[in-house]
Amino acid sequence: MLLWYETKKLLFSPALIGFVILSLAMNVFIVFAYDYPYQFAERESEPYNIFEGHDTSGVADYYVRLFGMTGSAEENIRAKYAKLQPVIDEKAANGDALSVYFGTGTYLMHDLLFYRLFFLLIGQTALLAMFAAIMSTGHENIRNTEQLVCSSKIGRRISQAKLAASLTTGLIFFSVIFAVSLCLFFARYDYSAVWNDNVSSSFNVNSSEYPFITWHSFTVAGYLWATIGVAMGLTVVFSLFGFAIGTFIKNVYISCGIAVALCILQYLAMMLFQVGGTMRGILNLAPIMLWINSGRSGWFTEGGAEIIWAHFETIGLIACLATLTAASAIAVRSYRLRDLL
Repeated sequence: MLLWYETKKLLFSPALIGFVILSLAMNVFIVFAYDYPYQFAERESEPYNIFEGHDTSGVADYYVRLFGMTGSAEENIRAKYAKLQPVIDEKAANGDALSVYFGTGTYLMHDLLFYRLFFLLIGQTALLAMFAAIMSTGHENIRNTEQLVCSSKIGRRISQAKLAASLTTGLIFFSVIFAVSLCLFFARYDYSAVWNDNVSSSFNVNSSEYPFITWHSFTVAGYLWATIGVAMGLTVVFSLFGFAIGTFIKNVYISCGIAVALCILQYLAMMLFQVGGTMRGILNLAPIMLWINSGRSGWFTEGGAEIIWAHFETIGLIACLATLTAASAIAVRSYRLRDLL
């Protein structure tokens, strides 16, 4: 019953409802504002095995020269691309690139869905989850009812219910925004014929003719569900992040300011370290950078020069979940012991 009441307060919060409505309006604009070339390629545009003879050492050489890498940074990049070569050879042998996907319009359609739209969806749901958690922890403080609540039968155990309500609300908002936005997207663009095509189609190349490379072989449908799964996990991460900050700091407005400032600092800290360096690689596993890299290099991919480890999104998600779960547990314990005045 307490979980329901705590969740209800968040679900019917005018501020959060307004955020959801604005997010959906923005997503509708992205889906319907432009006319993307989603028709299949004409038959004369035949796929070819783009991975056959693809040498990853040449890619490593390019990044080393481009960013002037030396020392451990150069070693990290060369080691990653050496590890990628067997993956490329396997893709060449399996014919992953021989899927048509959307033909000559593949990269634009892939960019629209997995970079532009998903980048927005992940950012929207992550921020919603974080702000919902902060609002939950600070609700009594705003209304000056914290002492009354803590003297009741439930007492300070209410923080556990608030944690559960924050996670529940974040996942509900995640489901609503993703379901509505993706339903509208797939109503506009027909993907029925490409679900079983490989995302590493020979047509899925950027303006530099560089292929879209994933560490595992994904169909379009498989890549979609995998991306949604990581996005859901990242929503939980931001919810835990907001809960920990909101519990340690009583004032909702200060908590929001500190949470946003910490997100910005995670991004700015990247500039202090060399591209390809170990410290920069670690920072790329931080929550805000996991979100940014979903729209920059793409999850489950080799990630370019910024990413030095395979499966960075999985490593980062697990590390963030473990760290912030521990932080939330500490926050719950500290709430039981702290002075209410």
